[in-house]
Amino acid sequence: MSNNTTYSSPDNFFTPCSSVDGGRMRDSCIYAIFASSIIIIILCPVAVVGNAPILAAIWKKMFQRTPLHVLLSGLAITDLCTGLIAQPLMAAPYLLYLSSPRLLTRRIFETVWTVGIVSGEYFGTTSLLIITILSIERWLHMTRRSLVASRRGFLTLIMSFLIPIPFVVFSVLDFTKDRNGREGNITIAVLMSCCYLTTSVAYFKVFRIIRQHQIQVQGNQSTHNFGQPAINLAKYKKSVVSILYILASFSLCFLPMIVSLVVLAYLGITLETTAAYFVSLVLLFLSSSLNPGLYLGE
Repeated sequence: MSNNTTYSSPDNFFTPCSSVDGGRMRDSCIYAIFASSIIIIILCPVAVVGNAPILAAIWKKMFQRTPLHVLLSGLAITDLCTGLIAQPLMAAPYLLYLSSPRLLTRRIFETVWTVGIVSGEYFGTTSLLIITILSIERWLHMTRRSLVASRRGFLTLIMSFLIPIPFVVFSVLDFTKDRNGREGNITIAVLMSCCYLTTSVAYFKVFRIIRQHQIQVQGNQSTHNFGQPAINLAKYKKSVVSILYILASFSLCFLPMIVSLVVLAYLGITLETTAAYFVSLVLLFLSSSLNPGLYLGE
């Protein structure tokens, strides 16, 4: 990309650069979008390769197909669709337009980008909702209860795919009415915030239960066989590390997007909010590549 090249977004269509004035600031915005789009494209095959084998393994009965694994297969489906549909449709238009503006007309750019936004919001919120249900289920399992026991696994999964639809529809309608999409951004941010807080609380409770068990094992070392407590203690330590990994990756992927949506809603489209949005978008899509680690831990 040459510094002397002048880029412009399709007329009357939302792009973050539309409010940026000045060559140096404009170039910075373009480079941020271009770099983010490249990373998103790179993450596409990672998400597909990571989720497809797990989905195939669950449905070929390599694992026992419990209600929990039904939810895990649903999460694999959303992450797989994110890598196959949402990520390419959101990143490819910008890559093509920024590298060769004449290849895309305004209508093609707008159509592809809109489909990418809709699919990205839908699969992202669905994935987040399923992760939230899994966190609650894991907490209830530690207390010898269950949220998706018996035949409720399929019903819970279906509801997980249906609940985000009205939120995404409202967001799209608000975007068509107002290119800033303030109310739509706030709506999605509220939904994501509720899921994030619920998941964090659930895993915090799981962490406390594991710590209590660990303390009990350490307290019983003097009265039990030394080999067995050592094994249990190693198991609890591994569980603690697993919980910390899930919370860290979960916060890294979803929290920046929540913050950037709120900032965009209240400050509007500026160079700073644009950069924050695209960075958070990369981290959000990173979740689809990291989630297979969650499956392996179940």
